[in-house]
Amino acid sequence: MKNGKEIKEAIGCRVDQLQSRLERRNQALDEFMKEGRKLRSYLIRMSEMDFNHGRMGTSSALYGSDDISSEEKQEILQLCRRIFDLEQEIRRLDLIRTHLDENQEVNLNYNELVSYGFSDQ
Repeated sequence: MKNGKEIKEAIGCRVDQLQSRLERRNQALDEFMKEGRKLRSYLIRMSEMDFNHGRMGTSSALYGSDDISSEEKQEILQLCRRIFDLEQEIRRLDLIRTHLDENQEVNLNYNELVSYGFSDQ
């Protein structure tokens, strides 16, 4: 059993950790976006999926030496997904922290304890 104050404190620490991870990923994305040719190539190659009705790429597509590689494209896609996941997790925790009464007693299961940032220390 945890009270709202304990949960809010744990969430605060967890959000700080998530923010740190988000900042590193945002820096990596900012660096990528400074490379105009790669960014352009990425955006155009990502549009292939729409043009091909959900299929990734075409076997007949030809790419130039300035185009982003498939590996780089996948890395940026993964980076963007991770940024989205981190932002969603921070928003979820902020919502809980905002609406939880400090005096409220809450019985948390293991997954909730972990997701709110409680540790064995």
